[in-house]
Amino acid sequence: MGNSKEKVRMSKQIFVAVVLLFVTTFAAAAPQAKIKEYGYYEFITEAKRSMHPAATSGFVQTGEARLVEQTERIPIEQGRLFGFRFIITGMNPTIGQLPVELVVTHPKMEKPDGTSSTGYRYTLGLTLDQGVVEDKTGYRMNEKYEMVEGEWVFEYRFMNKPLMVQRFTTYRP
Repeated sequence: MGNSKEKVRMSKQIFVAVVLLFVTTFAAAAPQAKIKEYGYYEFITEAKRSMHPAATSGFVQTGEARLVEQTERIPIEQGRLFGFRFIITGMNPTIGQLPVELVVTHPKMEKPDGTSSTGYRYTLGLTLDQGVVEDKTGYRMNEKYEMVEGEWVFEYRFMNKPLMVQRFTTYRP
């Protein structure tokens, strides 16, 4: 019986050690984020469109883009791409991916299927290189129902805390 109690005690100690190691790794490697540029962009390579059910439109587009104008005021135009580039540093160089949640809120959109949306959220893993990641995020207004005026907020969250926030206001020129 004493042997069983000893195993339970040892299992608890191992569990506590693993939890402390995990917490210490992330606490010692708290990420710092900086927005490098923001505004509206144009694709310089053909954009690849992929299904992504969490996004308001049900799709995401990827490709190389260049900044057209640095601004938080985005004129509404079909095909307009807006967003920001960022860098995250300060992570332990041995960590390969940074788990984050992207939370986007936007003006109410009335979709063709009769539903409406005021935002979306999803979890993703940003690939780190020596504790650093440079990436971009944004939104492209392709459909008529997406061309709504108002405030957009893009927020990256790490361990359920805000890591960075970028705001835009869309308007009809």
